[in-house]
Parts: sequence; structure tokens; C-alpha cells
Amino acid sequence: MTTSTALPRREQLLEAAAQLFAERGYHDVGIDDIGAAAGISGPGVYRHFAGKQALLGELCDRGMTRMLTGARRIPASHDSASSALEALVDLHVQFAVQERALIAVWTRETRALPDGVRRSLRRRMKAYEDVWASVLAPLRDDLEPAEVRGVAVLALALLNGSAVSSLAVPPEVRARLLRRMALAALLARRTPRRS
Repeated sequence: MTTSTALPRREQLLEAAAQLFAERGYHDVGIDDIGAAAGISGPGVYRHFAGKQALLGELCDRGMTRMLTGARRIPASHDSASSALEALVDLHVQFAVQERALIAVWTRETRALPDGVRRSLRRRMKAYEDVWASVLAPLRDDLEPAEVRGVAVLALALLNGSAVSSLAVPPEVRARLLRRMALAALLARRTPRRS
């Protein structure tokens, strides 16, 4: 994300906070840092947000809303589970590549949120995972339902972790690799046990 003066101030602050939280960690960023990155004083941030936790909560809420809304639309708009799964992977990969800072914040910093906000975010994340598991289930009749969910959750962890790694890979290459890796992980068949 890059802070642009063409954006409304609130959006500039959110972009600056996401970038700084991703680079330095929530606890190592102050309100003055966020304000300076957005071109205002630290106290000026309080005209837009109650504080640093409010910025973090808004970032996580926006990201989760975007992902959950997009994911919920996918199953009904595809005529097969395999095309729906590919669309889910594409949705998440696109988000992970375009919003690397937000993915980093989402995966590393939610523990800094108040309990109620964190619980609400977790419920919505579970709903997101449920969409993935429901799309994956018909394609993985070799797995029990709990295993299907586990595969979906681990594939999301793979996407999120790979998206925020510091690999010097161009975004289009990163997206292509993430897509391949996720689909391979989601669709990998069990290997028979050897005696």
C-alpha cells in the first residue's frame, strides 16, 4: 500500500497503519508514526480513530468483510466444485498479493485486539473457512469432514504465510506460484500407508 494524498484522510491513515504494522509490528508503531506516514500530526489521528486499536480493528474488519463477502458469492456462481474452488483460490491469492501488508497484519497482530473484537473476527474467519470446506468437500471424498476442514485451513495458512514472506518475487510470479501451491495442497490425495 502507498499513502496517497488523493485518498480521504481516513483511508490514508488505514493504509499507513497497515504498512507500518506489517513492517514493524503493532506494538512498535505509535500514533505519531501513523500520523507522520499519512502527513498529519499524531494527535490529528484521533479526529478519525479512537486510537491504534481502532485502526487495527478497522483494518482486520475490512479485510475479513471483503474476503467473506467474495467467498460467499462464489459457490452459487459456479457450476462445479472444481471451478468454485479455483475461484476461491484466485480470490484469496489476489487479495494476498495485492494486500500483503493487510495479510501480515491479519495473521500476526489480531492478538492486540480487544477480546470481543477478536472473537467476532474469529467467528467470521470460521465462516470463511466453512465456505472453503463446503466447496472442497465434494472434491475430497477420500477425507472425513474434519480432515476436509483441516486441509482448507492449512491451505489458507500456506497462502497467508507465503504472501507475507520476504521473497523477492514479482507479484505476478508470486500469484501464479501461490495458486499452484494452494491447488496442489487442496487436491493432494492421501498416499497409502506402507506396511
